[in-house]
This record gives sequence, C-alpha cells and structure tokens, in this order.
Amino acid sequence: MRKWIALSVIACSALFAQERVELFGLNADANGSVVHAYGNPVLTYQDKILTAQRLSYDRNTSVVEAEGNVTVFGQGKYHAISDYTKLNIDTDTRMSRPFYMIDHQNGLWMSTEQSDACESQIDLASGMVSGCNSTDPLWKIRFSSANYNTDKMWMNLYNARLYVENVPLFYLPYFGYPTDKTRRSGLLIPEFGLSSDQGFFYQQPIYIAPHNWWDAELRPQIRTKRGSGLYGDFRFVDTASSEGSIRFGYFKEQAAYAFENDLANMKHYGYDVNYQHSAFLREWFDLELEGESGLYVNGRWMNDVDYLNLQQIDETQNTTTNQILSRINAYYSSEDDYLGMYLKHYQYLDGSIDNGKTIQILPTLHYHHYLENFLEDHLLINADTTITNYYRPDGMRAVEGTVNVPLTLQAGFFENTVDASYVANLSGRLIGFYGNPQTNNANDGIDAYESGEYGQVDHTFKLSSALVKPYGETTHVMTPEIAYTFAGSRYYKGYYDRYHNDTICALGSTNPACEFYTLQSPSDTLSLGVNNYLFEKGKQTLVDRLSQNFRYDNVGNYYGELTNELEWQIAQAVSYYNVTSFNHDRNRITKERNTIRYDGKNITSSLNHHYSDELRNGATVYSSYWSADASYQYNRHYRFFGLVAYDYREDLMKRSEIGFLYSQRCLDVGLRFVQNNRPVLTNDNANDSVNDSYVFLTLILKPIGGSEFNYKITNNQ
Repeated sequence: MRKWIALSVIACSALFAQERVELFGLNADANGSVVHAYGNPVLTYQDKILTAQRLSYDRNTSVVEAEGNVTVFGQGKYHAISDYTKLNIDTDTRMSRPFYMIDHQNGLWMSTEQSDACESQIDLASGMVSGCNSTDPLWKIRFSSANYNTDKMWMNLYNARLYVENVPLFYLPYFGYPTDKTRRSGLLIPEFGLSSDQGFFYQQPIYIAPHNWWDAELRPQIRTKRGSGLYGDFRFVDTASSEGSIRFGYFKEQAAYAFENDLANMKHYGYDVNYQHSAFLREWFDLELEGESGLYVNGRWMNDVDYLNLQQIDETQNTTTNQILSRINAYYSSEDDYLGMYLKHYQYLDGSIDNGKTIQILPTLHYHHYLENFLEDHLLINADTTITNYYRPDGMRAVEGTVNVPLTLQAGFFENTVDASYVANLSGRLIGFYGNPQTNNANDGIDAYESGEYGQVDHTFKLSSALVKPYGETTHVMTPEIAYTFAGSRYYKGYYDRYHNDTICALGSTNPACEFYTLQSPSDTLSLGVNNYLFEKGKQTLVDRLSQNFRYDNVGNYYGELTNELEWQIAQAVSYYNVTSFNHDRNRITKERNTIRYDGKNITSSLNHHYSDELRNGATVYSSYWSADASYQYNRHYRFFGLVAYDYREDLMKRSEIGFLYSQRCLDVGLRFVQNNRPVLTNDNANDSVNDSYVFLTLILKPIGGSEFNYKITNNQ
C-alpha cells in the first residue's frame, strides 16, 4: 500500500533559524542523514515552493538536490525551470542548469546555460532575455553574462545584442534595467539622431532619485556639427498638499554653425519654475482658517527661442512663441469672501518689443465678497475691488484701484415661465503715477500724467425664459434672452478726464500715456440671445447659441457682431462644430471656425479651418489656417496615421506628417516622416523660421522600454 511520508526539519543556520523546511513525497526513503523523495515530491522553504521528479535533502549539510523538471515558484511573482538544481539552506546558495525564469509581473523571461546564486545575488551564464513568446520571440537580447539582484530588482546584461526576427540591430557592451517600477537612480534610455546640418545627435538622460520626495533628471547632449549643452529637471513634493519642478538649460553653439545660420546668440539658456500648493496658509504660517488657500507659480525666462528648440531631439514637438508669460497667483477663499494676489510678467523674444518698456503687473490685489441674498432671494448684492501696480523699468508706472458693486432685483412671472431682473452696477476707479518718462520719447512728457478719478452707474433690465417641448424621443429646449443696458451717470477727473474725449487714445494709438487708459465710451446696449438644445433619448445632440448686440452712443448707433456657435452630434461617430461672427458695418464674416470629426471603430479623422478678417490700427489683418488629421487601425497590429497644417494666407505648410505603427504585446515598431516649420532668432530677421524634414524610427521593447531615432533630412532657413 502506498502512503504519504512527510518529513520536516528545522534549518540550523542563523540566517534561517526561524525557517521551516518541509519535504513531501508519495514515496520516500532515508539513508543516514539523507532523505530521498519520489513521485511528485514538493519542498517548501522561506516563501518558495520547489517541485521535481526526484528530491533529496541532507539534514546534516542542509543541501537540497532536485532533478528532472525542476520548478521553483516564488511568491506568485515568478517561477524558474531547470533540469538540475542544488541549493544550500544554511548558506542560501543555489545552482541551476540550464536555467529558465519568467517574471509574471512584467512578462519578461530569461534563458541561460547556468545560474549561480547567493542570497539576493544571481550570476547568469550566456543566454537571452525577451518579453515575447518564448518559442519564437519577435525580439530578444542575447548576452555573454548577466547578474540579477532580487532585492534591488535590477538586471545587468553584458555584451548585449538586440535581435528583431533574428536580425541583429544593435550592440551595447552593457545594458541594465529594473524589473519593477521602483524609483531608482541610474541611466535612462538614450536618444539618438542624425542630421545633415547638425551632425550626430546623442542625449543621455541621467536619473537621480535618492529620496522619495524628490528626483532629478540631467540630460547632457551633443550635436557634433552644432554644439553641446545640458538640460535638467528637478521635481519635488515638499508636503502632502504641494508639488513643484524646476527646469533649466544651457547650450553653446559652435562658431561655424552660428555664423552659417546667422544666429543672434552663441549661447541659449533659460529656466522654468512650476509650483502649486493647495494649503499654503495653513502649512507655512500655521493659520487655522476655515476657508481654503492656494498658491500657483509658473515662471519662465530665456534669452531666445532656441532654448526651447534644443530641449529635445524632436524639435517638431516644441511649442514656440514670441511672448513668454510668467505668473504667480495666491488666494484665500472663505464662505463669504475671496482674497487674491496675481503677478504677471511678459517677455518678448523676437526683438520687436522693448522688454524694458513692457508693462508688467506686479501685482494685482483682489477682494471679492460673494453673493448675498435678501428679501427671499429677490435682492442680490456682491462686491469686487482690485488694486493693480503697473510696473516697467523704462517709463512711467501706475497704481490703479477699481471697485464694482452690482445690485440685482429679480423675480419670476407667469408661474415662473419668465424671469425678470434689474441690475444697478456701481463702479469706480482711482489712478496715480510714479517713475520717469520713457527714454527717447518726446511725446512721453511728465505733464502727460496726473492722478485721476472715475465713477459710473449703469442700469440693466433683462428678461429670459426656458421653454421645453417634447417630440417623441426628442426634446427641444429653447432659452431666449433680451437685455438692455442704459449708460447712466459718468464722473471724470484728472487723467480720465483728460483722455476720455480725446482722439489721442483712439483705437491703435501708440502714445505711451494711453497704455493705462482702458475705459470704454459710454453707450446704451441692447443684447439679444437665444440658445437651442436638442436631446435624443436624454442625450444632448445639438447646441446652438445665437447672440447680437446693438450699441447706441452720442455719435450714433451701430450693430455689434452677430455671433453663432453650433455643436452638433450628427451621428454616433460624426460631430461638427462651428462658430461664426458677422460684422454688419463691414458687411463680411470676420471670424469663422469649422471642425468636422469622425470617430469610428477603425478610422478617426478631422478637418479644421480657422478664418479671421480683423481691423488692426486701421489695416486689415487676414488669416486662413487649415489642418487635418487621420488615423486608420488596419488590424490589431497595424495603425497608419497622418496630419497636415497649412497657412493659406502665408502659403506655408506649417507641418505635415505620415507614418505607421506596428504593435504587438511585446514590441512596437514605427516609422514616420515629418516636415515642420519653427521660428528662430537671427541677426537679420527677428521673425525668421526654419523648415525641418525628419524621418523617425520608433522601437519599443515591452516592458523594458525603447527609444526613437531620427534623421533630419533638410534644414532650410
């Protein structure tokens, strides 16, 4: 009769003094201190389970030998397979040959001739690693030797050769990667590129993460025909309510490249600072306030636009602009009141505007009292006031205060089908000046500035309604609205009195004194509007908003622009958006934007057009911009895509792209061709641009990662 025999011993080493080793088998025999088990024997120790055809355990030496289909399961995270395994429980050493291991967490497997391990360190002989099907992997990395640390979860490969479909593509003398998602310091995947004008591009990111509350990334780069530089990011989480980052960069041009391309600067540098805190008053100043506070910082500075262009290998992904805005916002909000402080700083990069004469807002102080309800919600009152410091290094500066107090009476009529309201809006301003007139500007005399006072009272009457009509499964909702504003009393003194009736500060004026004058001429205004909504089975399918203003003043009357906005879900996969503005005086459409989009199961596409025709300083400024994109998912592996962006007014192709991506469970391979137009700062033309052409090759080895190689074909300025 067959019977189970269970033998258990206690390991004697200090390392495993508390560990129990248990050996089970259908048949077992003992020869002195050695126990042999047959018939699907199982050995358990620590957190591992070992199975084999034959097992033996020496109680004196604590040595286990396993033969035939040896399998080790560890914590449900991985399992290893070999023909022969020998392990010493006392010294925690292990040897297996040949050795195959699969990590169930990330899908990676490894096959080697032999594995020798001591505690957490595993040394591996020549073999291969992959994340694909082990019978015929799409990609694999062969190596001459490797080692793996199970505590640090880090794998090192030596003389690594990458194969895709048995074709060798790349060689690295050393390649290391983590087998989990723990943050750790080390080298990240490098970026490579090749350009006819900039030469070979190489960027090697270095990741530094000594603590769990901050990390840093340094990205030294070299462009063999252009120059070299360093960019970096420092990220931190200083409290549970806040986080921030600092980016910096520096790049030095080679003299020959800068001369050939007529660059304005030999060096490009700058920085970005971002920070946000959702409870800074409580955590910084220990103020136990009932309300909430917040701080937001977004600061940028750079000496020219190439600081942005050189941040990465793919210059087509850079968003460049001629104006840089930095902001700092802080606020405290309670149930009744709101306090805010806002700072804005503008920097112009193209040289067309003197930054020394640019007005900065440093700062605006804001107080708002939330809506108060009286007389059973028929009377509503709130208040808003600001104090703004307008500062610039070269020129006059000003401090302006504003106050605005609207008083609202409202009521519903005809069983609340019609809502009526009256608003008396009381507002006022004070302004004072300090500093000196602008240099080299005869029109900016000190007598052009004096303190000013201003006050106004306007009256607005408004009627509105919401009408609902069902038509089977379709519901139509219409909300018409009419409002008339009477321009009431006005009071002017000093600065405001000097310019409110003067053509000096007409639209388009370049007089520096007018930069602080933002008052509108008093006028009566009639506003008409109607919104329409369609719902199909409770789901909104159409929204249309139509509005028209009419303005009446001492000069006469005129129409404001007629504006219509439409959002239409034509079908489940087809949507359309349009906004159109019509100018009655000029008898033409001045703004239009159209977008039609298709989101199907395998195909997505969109077509966009933006058109504007505006008057600026008496001159017509016309623009027309087209863009389109499309993507086709041929099957679960292949996706094709493309896009174009064309400036019709300038007859300029801003961007075009076409490519494909082949995706498997363990591999992504992509190829795309990109043309992109980007601005640069030169000596001869402050608004010059460069048209680049690229070929991008993407290779992602899942789950290890990957990189994108690009070749810049052309560089036409």
